[in-house]
Parts: sequence; structure tokens; C-alpha cells
Amino acid sequence: MVFNPLPGLELVWDIVAFIISFILILMLVQINAAIEKSGKLSTTVTRKVIHTFAAPLWVLTWMLFSGGVFSRWLAMIVPLLFVLLFVAIGTGKMVNENFVGSMSRSGDPKELLGGTLYYAFMMVVIAILWFYVPSDGNLANATPLALIVFGCLAGGDGFADVIGRKYGGDKKFGVGGAEKTLAGVIGMFIGSFLFSTILVFLFSIEVVAFSVIDLIIPILVVSLVATIVEAITPKGFDNLTITIVAIIMVLLLPTLGLYWPFPMFSLF
Repeated sequence: MVFNPLPGLELVWDIVAFIISFILILMLVQINAAIEKSGKLSTTVTRKVIHTFAAPLWVLTWMLFSGGVFSRWLAMIVPLLFVLLFVAIGTGKMVNENFVGSMSRSGDPKELLGGTLYYAFMMVVIAILWFYVPSDGNLANATPLALIVFGCLAGGDGFADVIGRKYGGDKKFGVGGAEKTLAGVIGMFIGSFLFSTILVFLFSIEVVAFSVIDLIIPILVVSLVATIVEAITPKGFDNLTITIVAIIMVLLLPTLGLYWPFPMFSLF
């Protein structure tokens, strides 16, 4: 939660929260890398596990921060470090078999410069613009935008691949080399709605205004549009298009006459 167990030392506590956040995400990657190396799960599975849970796990650690002026910036450093790691590994300046093994389909380090990099980069952008409380730590001005966007990006896209592979069959469609299935599309919608709802509910324990009941329709609308866009997105660009369209849809909710009594941006 937004609290400070070290009164008067908000920055110190935020550094502690940053370390915890970074370690948790790193553990997620390393554990999946170990499982992939053991042969118990394929790279396809470990890659999607990381895709599905990295952003939600990271956004949940936002509640550890004090809500002070440095909170969003220290939270943002976590995905920024991964952006730098992906670039270094993908360009050959650094070797890390764990990252490549658990997050690439082919085992080629250059693959980290594609969708994986886009995923981490969008996390950076969202933290800067939509960290859920403004710099004054006022929960009355909190916004759940990031929670819904990450629900679509992580849960939706993650479920789309898993369900599509298991139940999609041979009937596939897609644009620009993408291979989509009806089952995968359904999985995208279910995952988006489910993860967005769960994240909103967990944060509603602290921010009363984040009412799951009130936000059901907005979440449904954003999830549906994100699902349609994911279905027609060319191969390799899902992480960009899903995030961008989810953000746009949330920003358009008041224009559409849907419930959204929250600030559009939380930078100030």
C-alpha cells in the first residue's frame, strides 16, 4: 500500500520498494529459465508465463511505494533496466542464456529486440504517465488506467496464445504473418477482462473509488476493443498495438458516456 514505514525517509523506503520490485521480476525470469533448462516446460510456455505475469506482478509492487515525489520514477527504473538489458543482449553486447532461453521462441538473442522489448518499453511509459497516484500521494486522485491496460497487455495476450495453441485447431487467420485462431481471440477477451478485474479489485482494497462493480462496463469495452485489435495486428507488434489501443480506449471512455471519474494522467 501507499505507506511509509520510515517516517520522514520516504526516499529511503522507496529505494527499498524498488529493490523488492526488481528482485521479484528478476526471480520470475530466473525461475522460468531454470524450469525451461530442466526440460519440464518448453520455451513457448515459459515465455508466456513471463509475459502474463511480469507486468501484473510489477504493478502490484506499486503499492509498496510511499506515493512520494520519487515513487513513480523509482518504480519506472525496474522496466527501464530490463529495456537496457534486452537491448544489450539483443545487440550482442551482453550474453545471458537465461533471458534468451526463457523469453525467445527461437533462441536467437535478437528476438529480444522485438515484442519483448516493446513490452518492457510500454511498462516504462505507463509508469511515467499513469503511476496510480500523483506525486503528492493523494489517493483521491488515483487512476486505475494502468491496471486495465496491463490486464489487456499481459493477461489478455498471454491467454490468447495459451488457449489458442491448446484449442485453436488448424483454422487460422491473421495479418502480416500472424496466426490467430477463434479460440485465441476468445482467450484474449477472457484474459483481458479477468486480469483487469483482478487488478482493479486488489487495488480497490486501498483505493475505495476503484469499484469493480462500477468499472465492469468500462473494462468490458476496453477488453473487447483490445481483442479486436489484437486479432488484426501483424506478427510481432501485439505488445505495442494492444497497449496503445487500450490506453486510447480508456481515455475515450468519458466521451463514450461511460463511467470514468478519474484523472486522465497522474504525472502531477
